[in-house]
Amino acid sequence: MEHNERQIKGRKTDVGDSVWLARLCQLGLASPSMVPDRHFRSLRHLCRYRRTLVNERGRVRTRTQKVIDRAGIRVGGILTDVFGTNGRRILDGLCGGDGREAILGGLSRHVRGKLEPLGDALTLTLGESDRWILGDLLKQFDDLTDRERRLARTIEEDLAPWRDQVHLLMTIPGISMASACAILAETGPDMDAFASADHLASWAGLCPGNNESGGKRRSGRAVKGNRHLRATLAECAQAAARTKGCQFQGYHKSLMLRKGYKRAVIATAHKMLRVIHSVLRSGTPYRDPEADHEALMVRRNAPRWIRMLQSYGHLSAPDGTAAPSEAAAMH
Repeated sequence: MEHNERQIKGRKTDVGDSVWLARLCQLGLASPSMVPDRHFRSLRHLCRYRRTLVNERGRVRTRTQKVIDRAGIRVGGILTDVFGTNGRRILDGLCGGDGREAILGGLSRHVRGKLEPLGDALTLTLGESDRWILGDLLKQFDDLTDRERRLARTIEEDLAPWRDQVHLLMTIPGISMASACAILAETGPDMDAFASADHLASWAGLCPGNNESGGKRRSGRAVKGNRHLRATLAECAQAAARTKGCQFQGYHKSLMLRKGYKRAVIATAHKMLRVIHSVLRSGTPYRDPEADHEALMVRRNAPRWIRMLQSYGHLSAPDGTAAPSEAAAMH
């Protein structure tokens, strides 16, 4: 009994695709992938494992908050950071079964104005089981923090020969030491591996998609790429968007009004990656251009806004004639 190739499980078009790829390789039409050397491949594993530890520590923070919220101790709405200096003193006091006065007496002067709401929140106490869970979660948090710090030191020591490139990346707003190490581990220090900044953005999965058929433009969702580098740059973009006086803040703000927060973050990360390519390629520190992106957006869109306001009767025409709504009101 004869079977079609498409009916055999696992075959489908794999054989035809393999033949086509082999033919492209013979003709020299297939471009090679960027494969870093062994040292940077090892660095990739370390940086990705560090990100795993950071994510797990975030989950422990969430579980800790859930334990005290379940007991009715709403400290998270009063303190900015439950795992800060004073927040940790409160958690340790709750875990040790200390009284309200003892916990409040051990806090620093920075929260003196919040003692009354904190005292109201600490009127309730944790049960025996919740205290055990809280103590175990705090041990996990401390252990993960210590492991992450030791791993960060190891990564920095491995990147010691490329310390200049790390410091160059840190001149860009929103990029810390940990982020710079993670970016350099993913891309490598040599930007000649990428033909241009556009190729680097496409490899990272940050450039907009191109889906057009029959003259109709469909979804412009970003293409798939290096998800680890993309996640790191998205975090850096959010930090840069909150940095005053840099071009990324105005760029993110101008896009957020039209595209929404998430799309603006990806677009800002795309812009940051192009800046990273330029900084590493030229070897010069980042200098923020004095560009007001919000003013540029207003200058570009103001004529269209004025026309719409005139058409809906909220603004008089330039020749002095009344707007349609005003003319109707006069009659």
